[in-house]
Amino acid sequence: MFIGTLKRLAFEWFMKLPEDSVKNWGDLEKLFLTRFLKDDSEVTMPTLQATKQRKGESVKAFVERFQNMAL
Repeated sequence: MFIGTLKRLAFEWFMKLPEDSVKNWGDLEKLFLTRFLKDDSEVTMPTLQATKQRKGESVKAFVERFQNMAL
C-alpha cells in the first residue's frame, strides 16, 4: 500500500531503488527518511568537506546526497 501513496519524485526514487536494497520495513524507513527528511540544521563547509561516500553507496547516490546537503 505504501507505494500507492508516493507521488512524482518519491515514486521515481522508490522505483529506482536497487534490487534487494530493502529487506524489511526498517530498511525502507531509513532510506526514505535519509532521502526526504528535511533537516533544518545549518551545514557548514567543514561538514561538506568531511562528507564521504558510504560503503555500498553508488557515486550517483553520493553526489545526490552531497548536493542535497549543500542546498
